[in-house]
Amino acid sequence: MIKNYLLIAFRSLQKHISYAAINVVGLSIGLATCLLLITWISHELSYDTFHEKASRIYRASLEYSFGGQTARTAISPTALLPAVQKNFAEVETGVRLYNPSAWTPYVLQKDDKLFQEGRFYFADSTFFDVFTFPLLKGSAKDALTQPNSVVLTRSMAKKYFGSEDVIGKTIMVNNKQEYTVTGLTEDVPSNSLLQYDFIGSFSSLNASKEQIWWSANYETYIVLAPGASITTLFEKTSALVKKELAGELTNPGDYVVYNYIPLTDIYLRSDMSENKAVSDIQYIYIFGAIAMLVLIIACINYINLATARAADRAREVGIRKVVGALRPQLFIQFISESVIVTYMALLMAFLLAKVALPFFNEMTAQPLDSSHFINPVFIITAIAGATVIALVAGAYPAFAITAFKPVSVLKGNFKTSGKGIWLRKSLVVVQFGISIVLTISTMVVIKQLSFIQHKKLGYDKENTVILPLDGQTAKVYEQLKNEILRSGIATHVARAIESPTHINGTYSLNIPGFSNNVGIMVTANAVDPDFIPALGMELITGRNFTENDYIKMRKDTVCSFVLNESTIKEVGLSPEQAIGTFINMHNRKGEIVGVVKDFHFNTLQQKISPLILFTEEQQFHTILIKLKKGDPREALATLKSICNNITPHRPFEYTFLDQEYTAMYRNEERMSQISSTFATLTIIIACLGLFGLVSFSASQKTKEIGIRKVMGASAASVVLLITKDFTRLVILSIVIGIPAAYWIMSQWLNGFAYKTDIGIWPMVLAGISSLLIAFGTASFQAIKAALVNPVDTLRNE
Repeated sequence: MIKNYLLIAFRSLQKHISYAAINVVGLSIGLATCLLLITWISHELSYDTFHEKASRIYRASLEYSFGGQTARTAISPTALLPAVQKNFAEVETGVRLYNPSAWTPYVLQKDDKLFQEGRFYFADSTFFDVFTFPLLKGSAKDALTQPNSVVLTRSMAKKYFGSEDVIGKTIMVNNKQEYTVTGLTEDVPSNSLLQYDFIGSFSSLNASKEQIWWSANYETYIVLAPGASITTLFEKTSALVKKELAGELTNPGDYVVYNYIPLTDIYLRSDMSENKAVSDIQYIYIFGAIAMLVLIIACINYINLATARAADRAREVGIRKVVGALRPQLFIQFISESVIVTYMALLMAFLLAKVALPFFNEMTAQPLDSSHFINPVFIITAIAGATVIALVAGAYPAFAITAFKPVSVLKGNFKTSGKGIWLRKSLVVVQFGISIVLTISTMVVIKQLSFIQHKKLGYDKENTVILPLDGQTAKVYEQLKNEILRSGIATHVARAIESPTHINGTYSLNIPGFSNNVGIMVTANAVDPDFIPALGMELITGRNFTENDYIKMRKDTVCSFVLNESTIKEVGLSPEQAIGTFINMHNRKGEIVGVVKDFHFNTLQQKISPLILFTEEQQFHTILIKLKKGDPREALATLKSICNNITPHRPFEYTFLDQEYTAMYRNEERMSQISSTFATLTIIIACLGLFGLVSFSASQKTKEIGIRKVMGASAASVVLLITKDFTRLVILSIVIGIPAAYWIMSQWLNGFAYKTDIGIWPMVLAGISSLLIAFGTASFQAIKAALVNPVDTLRNE
C-alpha cells in the first residue's frame, strides 16, 4: 500500500515538474537557512557548557555605588577568593585569572625568534580543578603550583617547539624571566569564553603575595559546593565585604557587593563591562526568528501552490472517490507527496548548507564545522523537523482537496468556485509582509552602522597607529618619539594607559568642601601632553598638560587633571569655576587645569559619562602615532625600521585606531550581513511562489485570454489582467509590513544612546523594490501567456 502511495506521488510530481521544482527549491533554501542558523545558535548557546562543573561555576563580579552612581564590572580583588574559601563552606574551590598581556602584549622568545602574544593568562593552581581543559601532558594538580611555570596549548607548542616534547622546556617572557613548560592542553574550544594560549602560575605574580580588597583587576571564579545555595553565599560574601571595607565606605548609600554570575550566562546575558568578547541573547532571538520566518515563507509556497492546483486535482479526486477510494486513503496520498517534496528539499538543503558554510562562517566569525551536519542527533532532529513541516504544510491542501464532493467535481462546479482563494491571498500578503519587514530592518541596521562610522566622536580616529608600550620601550621612548617625528611620517606621538576606544579604568572622585564632600565615580586615563593634540580633541577652557605638570608629579606627587564636560556638569561646576579647583581622585590629589569637550570613549550604546585625563607616567601602556595623510604603507615601512632599530626586544606589530573602533561594533556588523543575506533569500523564495501562482493563474485563464485577444485586447491589457490581483496583494503587504518594521527597529535602536532616525527612505525603498520585484516576477510569466497565439489556445480548449 505504502509503495503504491509513493509511486503515485512520484508520478504526480513528475507530471507537474515545474511546480514540484518550485516547491523543492523554495523549501531547500528555507531548510538550508534553518540548518545554518540553528547550527550557529546551538554553538552560541553551548558556550562553556562543556565544563564538567559548568552548572556550579560562578564568576564573582564587582558592583559598587559611590556618590549615588552605580557601576558593575567583571573584575574582583585578589583578597576575595582566599576569604570566601576560608570562611564559607558553600565554596568547594575557586580560581583567580589575570591577563596582563591584554594591556601590553607579552614578548616571548625562543632561541632567536621573538613573538608577541596577547593571550598569556595567569591562574591559581586550581585552574584545572575548576575548568575542564584536559591536559595532554603534565599533571593537572601540579602544573601551576610553582612560580614561573606555564601550560601551553597544542598550537603554541607547535609554534615554539615544533614536534619536540615540550615538558621541561623553557620560554623567555618579556626579556627578563624564563618560564618552564609544565603542561600541554588541546587548543581551547571556540565555544569557550576563556580563550588562552598560555596559562602561567599565579604565584609568579607579585599580586599573589598580598591580599588587597580595594584594587580590583582580576577575575574570580568559584565552584559552588553540591547542594549549597548561591543566594546564601552572596549574602555571606556581602556581609564580609562590608566588614572589610568599613573604613572606605563612609558616605550614606555607598556599598560594594560581589554578584555571582553563572558561567554559562556570561557570554549571552552579561549586562556589565566585559574584558572578553561577548554576544547578546537578543541576537539568538533575532536570528532564530529569521530562520523561522524564512521557513514559513517556504512552507507558504507549498500551501499556496498545492491549493491553487486543487482545481486540477479535483477531477482526479472525484474519479478516485467514485471507484471507491476513502477520504483517509486520499489524505495519505497527498500527504505522501508533501513528505517526498520535503525530504527531497531536506537532502538538497544539506548540500546547500555545506557549500554555504564557509561564507556563513565568514559572516558570523565562528569556525563552525560541517561535521555537525552528519551528527546522528542533528540528522534525526532534521528529519523529524522536516516530517513535521511536511505534515503541517501538506495538511491543509490534503484536507481541502480530499473534501471535494465527486458529483460537484465531475460536473466542473469546483473550477468556478472561489474556495481557497482567500487563503492564498492571505499567505501571499504574509510572505511579502515578512520580506518587507526584513528588508526595512536590514536597511535600518546599515543606516545605524553608517551613522556609527561617520559620527563625530570628539577625536580624530583616522591615520592613528597604536603600539604597545612596555618597560623597556619606556626607557627609550623619547629617542623613539624623536626619531619618528624626525622621519617626517607623523605629526604627533603620544602615550596613554589606553586608547580612546577602550578607556575602562574607574576611580572615585571627591572635591573637598564641595557638595557635602560626597564624591562620584569617573572613568580616567593617564596621558601625556601630546595625547590631546594628537587626537584633535577640543579644549573648552584652561590649558593642555605641560612638561611642568609631569615634573610636579614626579617631584611632589601632585597630579594635574583635565576633565570632560560631563564631569563638571555632574559635580555642578561651570568650566570657568573648574579651573584651579583642587580634587582628590582615588588618593591622587591635584588641581584641574583644563576642560575638554566630551568625546566618545565607549560604544554609542552608552551615553558619555564623566571622564578625567591625568598625569601619571608609570601607568602608560600605549603609544599613539598620528601619521601624516598619504599612503600609510610607506609610513609603516619607515616606522617598522625605526622600531626594529630602537626597540629590537619586541616584534613590530600594530593596530589602527579606526580598526579598534570598528571592532567595537562586530555584533552589529554581523547582524547587518546576516539579515541582509536572509532578507534577500526571503524575497527570492516569495518570488518563486509568486511565479508559480502567476503561472497557474495564467494557465487557468488560457481560454479567457484567447477570447480577449481575438476581441482586440492588447498584450499589455492581458498582462494587467493577470498581475493586478497580485500587485494589490503586494501593496497590502507593504501597508502591513512598514508599521511592523518601524516598531521592531525602534525597539532595536533604543539600545543605542546615540542613534540615527529611521526616516522614510528605508520604507520607501523597501516598498518600491518589493513592488518592482514582485511585478517583474509576475509580469515575466504574464507576458509569456499574453504572447501565445489565441488560435492555438482556443483550438486546444
